Amino acid sequence: MTESAAPAARAGRPKSEAKAEAILGAAAELFLANGFQGTSMDAVAQGAGVSKQTVYSHFANKEELFKACIGAKVAGYGFDEAAVVDDDDLRAALLAIARRFVDLLFDPDVVAMHRVVMGEAATQPRIASLFFDSGPRQTKAAVRAFLQRQVDKGRLDIAPGRVLYAAVQLLNMAIGMYQLQLLLGLRAAIDDAELQPHLEQVVDDFLTLYAPSHAR
Repeated sequence: MTESAAPAARAGRPKSEAKAEAILGAAAELFLANGFQGTSMDAVAQGAGVSKQTVYSHFANKEELFKACIGAKVAGYGFDEAAVVDDDDLRAALLAIARRFVDLLFDPDVVAMHRVVMGEAATQPRIASLFFDSGPRQTKAAVRAFLQRQVDKGRLDIAPGRVLYAAVQLLNMAIGMYQLQLLLGLRAAIDDAELQPHLEQVVDDFLTLYAPSHAR
């Protein structure tokens, strides 16, 4: 989770911002290597080259730091509500969302973090909740907000109370069986020549389901 969680510091940036990014980068590496339980704030401070007091000045506790790492990764792929923007071409916009989502889910660091969380969830269910709220819930909320705007504009016909369901439906169709295969180590990566036609079919099927009646 290191690349999106902690971009390289640019010249002239505030020291506090650069330190926060260094802390996120170090924490992301440690969470992947050692899991949530095996990562200490002392180790994060050492990895970031800052004092423990500096770590706590940015993140109140390890849970907040873990959530920030997950949230940074999600935002790095454009999944906050401000980043999922409209497009005159609805099909192209949906295809871009589906593509960013699978790129996020199939990121090797994200696959590894899923394994870490699943390995600890049985004995530490709080970790699973932190991960879900900072990752999947945030992602689906961003897509739900996008779909709701399309409903409000008359570009999609989704019943009230079903917009979140439609967002989940779109994203789940996009990942298909691929995510499970990656998690199980059955495949190392998904080739674009296979993935792109799959995503185009997913979006076309989604539009068939939810296009306004006058457009069908």
